[in-house]
Amino acid sequence: MKPTFQIVKNKKWFYVVLLIIFLVPTYFIHSQNYPDWGDDFAQYVYQSQQINSPSPIYNQVLNVEEYSSPKRSVFFSVILSVVNPTIEIQQYVNLISISYILAAVCFFLFLSKHFSLIISFLGSLCVFYNFLFLRLKSEVVPEFLFISLFCLVLLLLYSKKNWVRFIIPILLGLLVSVRFIGLSLLLAYAAHLLLSKENNFKEKLKELAICFGIFGIVTLCINYFFLNAIKNQEVTLYGNVVLSRLNVHQFFDNVSMYSRYITLFFEQEIPFWMNAIIKCSVIFLFIIGIIYSIKNRINILHFAFLFYLLFLLVYPYNGDTIKYLIPIVPLFIYFMIYGFNKIIEKINFKYKPIFIVGFLCAILLSNSKTIWLAMNHVSNQIGPYNTEALKDLKKVKELVSAEKTIAFGKPFIINLLCDRHSYFVGNKNYVDVFSKADYFLSPKQNVQELFPKINGIQVAKGDTIELKYFYLIKL
Repeated sequence: MKPTFQIVKNKKWFYVVLLIIFLVPTYFIHSQNYPDWGDDFAQYVYQSQQINSPSPIYNQVLNVEEYSSPKRSVFFSVILSVVNPTIEIQQYVNLISISYILAAVCFFLFLSKHFSLIISFLGSLCVFYNFLFLRLKSEVVPEFLFISLFCLVLLLLYSKKNWVRFIIPILLGLLVSVRFIGLSLLLAYAAHLLLSKENNFKEKLKELAICFGIFGIVTLCINYFFLNAIKNQEVTLYGNVVLSRLNVHQFFDNVSMYSRYITLFFEQEIPFWMNAIIKCSVIFLFIIGIIYSIKNRINILHFAFLFYLLFLLVYPYNGDTIKYLIPIVPLFIYFMIYGFNKIIEKINFKYKPIFIVGFLCAILLSNSKTIWLAMNHVSNQIGPYNTEALKDLKKVKELVSAEKTIAFGKPFIINLLCDRHSYFVGNKNYVDVFSKADYFLSPKQNVQELFPKINGIQVAKGDTIELKYFYLIKL
């Protein structure tokens, strides 16, 4: 038995090495010119620089309650802090590329607990050679570190070792400190412990106490030891948004929207009829997989998928729908493969797994043209790391003294690239903001992503300095 186990173990690590080799090209694939004006990346990078080399003044968004928590994804920023503070975004993007390959390996190890090594290998490639995954990899985002931790938790659940029950809450604490939506897996793990048939009620309560105790210590330590002068308001701010805006109509709108958006991961630059076949197939197989896996036994995978989706469905519409779906796509693929596996069990054929292998190869190959076109596409849009835009922001830093504040539609970018306190300004709050801020940085019309957001903003004439892509207006 031991030699056989050793052969299987060695074969698994052979596939891990092979997977890394196959994913090395993704390190160099970038589908766009790095971050756009969505300024999450700016907050993460700014936080990481303050962790690495704290400055006397920590620049903030001063009306943060209208925008976002002043401290988010702290553990992600801790990882980014291995990069010495720099204005070069490429070094941070390279780190994301490494986390991308790590996420793929963790997903493969999770899949290999359920399916053959070749199916797990191809399933992992299908996910991490998906165009939408590769597109997001060009941004400085925490999703791939999130997937790594998420899959590690699901993987460790299959270990019988006693130390696992202490490690899982640590990973859950790190997961929530990477993305707040990681609470969904904490709830799933709690449900898993409560519904476990192996322990009596007293033992279940003990396990829950250990879990929440360790989880609380980890999250508190991360928030205390890193950026401890800044308050994390995610629970308050996001909770208020949900409570103030959630309604039945919004919930069902989200159901409709996310149902459509999940299919976008399987739409490629291939003939329409092939797209239709692939989309219908993966949805059908996913539904079969969910039904049969529930009939077999409800487990933490169902809770993890359900609670994650519920978090998405109750949160009011946000334009970043694709990004929010990214972490759950690996589980979608798992249920899809599970469904296919159940169907072919009914077939009396010696080489049944070849059907799954062929289907996964078809999905993988369907991505090739889309990825090729994306790599060769040249974008003319002006982003924050456009050379001239960087010069403008550097000029703003020179023109605005350190004690002055700047109102801008993407305020974290002001913190990072101008080293100044900022205000979030939009067409609903501009009157109040202009009464407090010292300057307004107004984008010109050729900054296509930002200019529409200032429609309706009226500003009294003041001293105005014209830059290449902006107007700096003294209020």
